[in-house]
Amino acid sequence: MEWVDGVPLYHWGSHPDLPSRECFRVLAQLARALAAVHALGAVHRDLKGENVLVRRCDGRALLTDFGLGTFPGAELLTPPAACLGTPLYRSPEAGLFVLHRRRDGSARYAHQPADDLYALGMTACRLLTGEYPEWVEPTQDEHGTWQVHSVRTPASLRGVDPTVRACILRLLAVRPEQRGTAGEFAAALEHASRPPAPAREPARLGGSWLAMAASLTLVAWASWVASVQPVQKTFVVQVMPATEGTQDAGTAGLGESASTASTAQTQEPSVQAPLAQDSPPEPQPGQIRPNAKGRCPHKRQVALNGACWVPSEMDREQCEALGPIGTLFQGRCYVPALSRDRPSTSHPTRPP
Repeated sequence: MEWVDGVPLYHWGSHPDLPSRECFRVLAQLARALAAVHALGAVHRDLKGENVLVRRCDGRALLTDFGLGTFPGAELLTPPAACLGTPLYRSPEAGLFVLHRRRDGSARYAHQPADDLYALGMTACRLLTGEYPEWVEPTQDEHGTWQVHSVRTPASLRGVDPTVRACILRLLAVRPEQRGTAGEFAAALEHASRPPAPAREPARLGGSWLAMAASLTLVAWASWVASVQPVQKTFVVQVMPATEGTQDAGTAGLGESASTASTAQTQEPSVQAPLAQDSPPEPQPGQIRPNAKGRCPHKRQVALNGACWVPSEMDREQCEALGPIGTLFQGRCYVPALSRDRPSTSHPTRPP
């Protein structure tokens, strides 16, 4: 299975200079993946930021860890009364089932796509605001039945794009039938992630002004052509093949639709120097270093300036959009290859 070289969603989103449109783009990709899962009649049942990796090479979000997932015809392996998933991301209807289960221990909870949608709303809110929504305290009616009437969202959510905020509030609705679909959420965020259209110049311009502008343009262009001189600088980038017998760290994962991978190292992102095309990139903390022979452990990695890098086919604009992760050198984008000795983050159930 394919190894996913990426970082957990919340760690990726912790950089202070990350544009909100990039977050919208990644959330739209996550919603598209969830829509594909639901189209198969499957339910993930443990969607959260720790189970989403943002790939280093192209900034694409991948939904991982389907160990608790279910699909039509799957064998039932969990106890009848089990309500799976991380409690913090549990939908109101799933939480109420846990409360009512004390009276009927034989009941079985049937997870639905609406449970994944609620977890998607929790994940989106945490990524964009750094905070989690929470239930308003459940109450009991005269028959002893527990009820959740509303979900309280962080005040900082008001600063999010109004269209995106409305979509998140819809995903966090108490009634599951009001949450819509993952495809609808993806379409809204794809629209919100598009850059604004450039302003158009007025159509009415005088003929003499146009002639003068054209003349100035020709003069500027001619001056530029005359001043350009070929400049050649030589740098040596050594691409080393993998050593014989090198293994992919024994790590298994899935590609575009699903993967099971441990979480990336949760160090705080470092501030990187501005992108430059004429100087080799500086090594980053925690980055893999070549061995004594100058070779990196993976055949896709490049030994450059005393560290291992992964080359990418992204253009300059896409590379710069990665913030401190991407480095442009001699017209090509490189991302640091970080150590795979990552601590597990699969078990937290409360916000930090």
